[in-house]
Amino acid sequence: MRSLPKLLGLFGGICSVAAWPTLAHAITASVAERVPSVAGEAVTFDLTIGDAVGPVQVRWDMGDETRTEFTVDDVQQVHTYAAPGHYPVLATVKDDVGFTSVAFVHTVHRPLVTGNAAGSTDLVYDRPNAKVYTANYENDSVSVVDANALTKLAEVPVARGPVGVALTAQGKLWVLHRDAHALSIIDTTSLAVESEVSLPYASQPMGLAISPAGDAAYVTLMAVGKLLKLDAASGAVVAELSLGGTPRGVSVSHDGSQIYVTRFLSGDSHGEVARIDAATFQVSTRFELAADTTTEDTDQQGRGLPNYLFSVGLSPDGMFAWVPGKKDNIFRGPFRDQLDLTDDNTVRPLVALLNLADGVEDAARRIDLDDRNLPNQVVFTPLGDYAFVSVAGSALVEVRDAYTGEFVTALKETGFAPRGLALTETDRLFVHASLSRTVAVYDVADIVSSHDLITKKLADIPTIAAEKLDAQVLRGKQLFFNSADIRMSDQGYISCASCHFDGAEDGRVWDFGSVGEGLRNTVSLLGRRGTGHGNVNWSGSFDEIQDADDNIRDLFGGKGFLTDEQLAVGTVGTPRGDKKAGLSPELDALAAFLGSLDTYPPSPFRNADGSLTQDGVAGRAIFKRLGCGFCHTGADGTDSAGGKLHDVGTVKASSGMRAGEPLFGIDTPTLNGVWETAPYLHDGSAPTLRDVLVTANPEDRHAFTSALGEAELGQLIAYVQQLDGTVDLEPSEEDGAGEEPSEEGLWGCSAAGGRGDRHAPLLSFALVAGLMTLGARRGRPA
Repeated sequence: MRSLPKLLGLFGGICSVAAWPTLAHAITASVAERVPSVAGEAVTFDLTIGDAVGPVQVRWDMGDETRTEFTVDDVQQVHTYAAPGHYPVLATVKDDVGFTSVAFVHTVHRPLVTGNAAGSTDLVYDRPNAKVYTANYENDSVSVVDANALTKLAEVPVARGPVGVALTAQGKLWVLHRDAHALSIIDTTSLAVESEVSLPYASQPMGLAISPAGDAAYVTLMAVGKLLKLDAASGAVVAELSLGGTPRGVSVSHDGSQIYVTRFLSGDSHGEVARIDAATFQVSTRFELAADTTTEDTDQQGRGLPNYLFSVGLSPDGMFAWVPGKKDNIFRGPFRDQLDLTDDNTVRPLVALLNLADGVEDAARRIDLDDRNLPNQVVFTPLGDYAFVSVAGSALVEVRDAYTGEFVTALKETGFAPRGLALTETDRLFVHASLSRTVAVYDVADIVSSHDLITKKLADIPTIAAEKLDAQVLRGKQLFFNSADIRMSDQGYISCASCHFDGAEDGRVWDFGSVGEGLRNTVSLLGRRGTGHGNVNWSGSFDEIQDADDNIRDLFGGKGFLTDEQLAVGTVGTPRGDKKAGLSPELDALAAFLGSLDTYPPSPFRNADGSLTQDGVAGRAIFKRLGCGFCHTGADGTDSAGGKLHDVGTVKASSGMRAGEPLFGIDTPTLNGVWETAPYLHDGSAPTLRDVLVTANPEDRHAFTSALGEAELGQLIAYVQQLDGTVDLEPSEEDGAGEEPSEEGLWGCSAAGGRGDRHAPLLSFALVAGLMTLGARRGRPA
C-alpha cells in the first residue's frame, strides 16, 4: 500500500505523461461521488463516460494489486478491500481515437465504535457552542476562542497553574491546577468560576479526563503516583487508586469502560501505560514499552528507552492507542559501548502503538519521528485513518497515516511548544502553541478527505492579554524548548527541554564521556535560580549558564549562539573562562529563564497543611546531630557557591572528568526537592535515599549512618523527603533537637577511641556528597 504523498505524486505523473494527440482528449470519464468503505465490505465504483468514438474499453487498477485487463464497457467495479488503508484507484479508458483516465484515493477504514474517547489536554473544543478553551499555565487563566470567527472572546482568571481542561455533558468547563492542587468548575455561559475542589496537598495533578459515559472524571496525581475518580457533577473525590511511578496522561475509552494512564518517567527497563477497568477501578493491564537495545544507531533510527510518555490517543475504531514520547539512548557512550553520543543518537522521538485487544505494544509498528523533538499529543480524523501529532520541541504538527505509520505531511509555523489539539467537524485543526500564547488554526479538509496534501493556515489567535512572564524570561523558555532552531540542534532532535521538560529532569543517567565528563544523573533546574547556588553540573564545570553553548555545539549538534570569532577572544571558548554573558542575546535569555526557576515543588511527604510530620521533625534533629548542614548549608542547602567539590567515596573511574580536566570531587547540590528525583548520586548508582545512606556508604565516608537504628534512619529519610525550600519552625525542646547524643549511641563505639575517633574529622561532612547528588527537581512546569 502506498503512502498518500507517493499516491498523489503518482497521480501527478499520470497526468503529466498523458501526452496524447488532440483528439485523445475528446473522450471524458468520471467516477460518481465516492464515500469511504469499511474493510471486508464491498464497494461499488461507477464510471461515467462521454464523447466516446466507437467501443469503449476500460482497465481498472484497484490499488491493492488487483488489476483488470482492458474490457469493453467495464464501467462498474464492485470490489472488497481486505484491509484498511488509502488505495490509489486508477481507471484507464480508451476508445477508437484516444485515452483518458480517472485517478483518486479511496479510503478504507475499520468499523468505528460509537461515541468518542476522551483524553487529557490543555485545549478542548466545545462543539455545541463552537468555542475552544485553553489552559494558560504561567498566566493562571483560561482563554475562550470563537471557533467560527476565529477570535478570542474572553480570558478568565483561575487558580495557579492550570494544566488541563475538559467539558462535561452539562456544559461545564473543568480546569485542573497543578500548582494550586485543585479543580475549578466554570459555567461556560457566564464564564464564572462556580466552585473549586481541593485535591491532595502537593500532589501535582497533571491529567484530567471526563468519561464519555458521563458517570465519572479521572485525575492523575503525578507526585504521589495515584489516579483519582471524581463525581462527574460536583468534582468530589469518590475513589483513589495507587499506580506508582509518575502518572501523567489519562484517557477514557468511548464507552467509559476503560481508563489509560501513562507513566511519565520510566524505570530503567521499560516504559509503561496502565489500563484500569472503570467498573472495578483496578489495574487490568500494564502495557510495557520495551527498551530498544538492538536497533542499529544511524542518522534515521536508534536504540533507546521509552520515556516522557505524555498522553494516550485512542483510535476511533477502538483497536489501538498511540502514545507519544521519546527514546533515551542510555546504552550508548564511551563508558558503556565505547560509542560517543551524537545529536542523532542521544534522544529520539517516538510514538508507541498499543494493541488494545492483545494487551501489548505492537513493537513492530513503533514510530520513530525523524528529525523531531518531544511529540506530545495525538488526535485522529473521524475515520481514524490519519493521526495528527503535536511535536512540542519542533514547533509543528506531524500528520501520519494511521494504518502504515508513514509520514504524510507537517503543519509548520504553529508557534512555540504546540501541545493540545482539536479537530472540528468543519475540518479545522486547532493547535495550542503554549509558549507563543496563541492558538493556530489550519484548514485540513483535503487531508481528511484524502484528496490532497494542501493545508491552509487560517489564523493565529492570541490567548493572553497581559503576559506575566518577563519578556526575556519568556524568550528564554521558547529557546529552551525549540530544537527547530539550527543554532540549538542541527538535526532537530535535541533542545534543553529534551532532558529538562518542565524545567525538571528525565530520571536518566547519561554517559557524557564524549564531552569530557562521565556518567551523569540528570539534575533538575528547579529552585536553583540558574547559577544561584554556584557553579552548575555535577562537576561544577560551568560557572555561568551561557557555558551551555559548549554542550549545544558538542552534544546537540547545534551551530551555537556564539560566533567562532567571539569564542576565539581570550578564554571565552573555555568553560569557567572569560565571561560569555552579554555576548549573545539568546544565551542571556536562556540564563534569564533558568534564573527565574526559583521555587521547588512542595513535598507531598509533609502534612496536609505543609508542615513537617512528626518523623520529619525527629529526622531534622538527627540531620543536625550528624552535622549535615556543614555542606548542605544556608538557605540553599549547599556550599556550592564557594566552589567546593567533595569526594565521599562516590567518585570512580566511570565518573570521568571535569570538562576534560581531572575530577577531584562532586559539587554539593541542594537537598530541596529530592523526594522526586530518584535515582540518586551523580551517577545514579543509588536507587533510593536509603541506598544513599547505607548501600553507597559502606565506610561511613558520607555520613555516620551505620550507627543509626532503623527507626532513626527512617526518620532521617523522612526529613530529607520533606525538604522543599519551606522555612520550617524550629522544633521545641520536646523534639529532642537539644539532646546531646552519646558517642556510644551515635557512633557505635566507646569514647575511648577506635571507630569514633577515626571518623571524627568527617563529622562535618555529614551527608554531603552522597545526598549531594540529590538534585532539586520540579517547580512550575512549562
